[in-house]
Amino acid sequence: MTQPPYSSGPQNNGSQQQPPPGPAWDGRGYAPGFAPRRKSPRTTLYVVIGAAGIIVFLGVVALLLPGMMGGDDDQGGGPTAPSPAAARATGSPQPTAQPSESPGGARLTEATTLATRFLAYLNANDQKHATTLACADSKNLLAGQLIVMIDPPTKLAVSGPAASVSSYYPRISVPFSGTTKGGVPLAGTVDIMDQPTRPLCVRLTSLAH
Repeated sequence: MTQPPYSSGPQNNGSQQQPPPGPAWDGRGYAPGFAPRRKSPRTTLYVVIGAAGIIVFLGVVALLLPGMMGGDDDQGGGPTAPSPAAARATGSPQPTAQPSESPGGARLTEATTLATRFLAYLNANDQKHATTLACADSKNLLAGQLIVMIDPPTKLAVSGPAASVSSYYPRISVPFSGTTKGGVPLAGTVDIMDQPTRPLCVRLTSLAH
């Protein structure tokens, strides 16, 4: 009995050879479930914020580090040269401002002006307008005083600087001198009430003894 000859190559029974079983590959070369994931916008934002924070931190360190490292050098080094502005300030003396008139000085000047007006009314024998310069609580007393003291012809004038006087009421005394009743010497002070919250007014006149 004759046996069929053995074939040295693979036998082909008329059907194509199938690939071994396994996962199917997509067109990009990745197996299903293994495609790379895209980064979300939130992750990108976190990365940008972190990088910005690092840059800011390095900038602050760069600013502070020279001052921390240069402290000992400033102590051991020589004197620094003055700036041009400092040199100009020390090189040429600046003119000093003249002190303005103090509030007390202005008050004394105002009192002298008021006393001058008061005496001018007396010289004109105008006691009515003279008493309009008086304080409200002493107007009647001042009017009676003038009737006794003054009689034309009168010639009175301020004879010295005004001065603040300490008494039972705050006042400024303005000295005056001259003549009245046709040549009778008369001297004294015009006493002016000095209350900071009120206008100046003539309180009384005091005669020198």
